[in-house]
Amino acid sequence: VRSETDGLLPQFDTNQPLVFFVNGKKVTDDGPDPECTLLMYLREKLRLCGTKLGCAEGGCGACTVMVSK
Repeated sequence: VRSETDGLLPQFDTNQPLVFFVNGKKVTDDGPDPECTLLMYLREKLRLCGTKLGCAEGGCGACTVMVSK
């Protein structure tokens, strides 16, 4: 893990909303919790309870999330 002083971690403006797409639908969160994982967000905020807690091995792709611009 690198610190923000390394200049390698991106700096985020926490005053800006978080905007992303889930299943083709735009999601905007005006006050995202920095402690919330993607899995927690999908399950708790979006009520997508079919999301799977991954095994962290990454072999089967069942818990794959595609992230793009």
